[in-house]
Amino acid sequence: MLVVKGPSNRIETAIIGDAQGGVTFLTLPLLDLVDKFTVEGGVVRSMCSASPSETSFLVATQAGQVWMVGPNVPSRGVKLFTYDGPVSSLRLHNNIIHIQSGWHRATYSMDGAQTMNIDGTQPFAEKAQQRVNRRAKILESQQRSGDAPQPLMLDLPVVA
Repeated sequence: MLVVKGPSNRIETAIIGDAQGGVTFLTLPLLDLVDKFTVEGGVVRSMCSASPSETSFLVATQAGQVWMVGPNVPSRGVKLFTYDGPVSSLRLHNNIIHIQSGWHRATYSMDGAQTMNIDGTQPFAEKAQQRVNRRAKILESQQRSGDAPQPLMLDLPVVA
């Protein structure tokens, strides 16, 4: 769901996505139907305003498709591009589309060209490798010192 302020600076409209790819545009508080759009790609996961006039919207789906919909958009809906995964959140800033999908982030231009891709899981993989290296050094130093009758098992829980 996306709510939009009107000229009076009060929330006047709601845009609601559904599980079948429908996007419904309603007035508030009367819930009058203003318009309805349909996109491919399954469940609507995220939406944002695509223009200051609030007549067109970006819509992202479970299948990773990103659409622009609105009454002034050609064919009432245009598929901009497909991201390789479900889109968790979507926003538009300075004509750059920012996508978040789990730990991954990406930016696209309005023509669908990807401008940046960040794998947010990479720091976790690096830290895991550092932990493995530290454990190996500890085991090696204890085996060299001969103090331990058997090698330490750092990753095994202690059972009493």
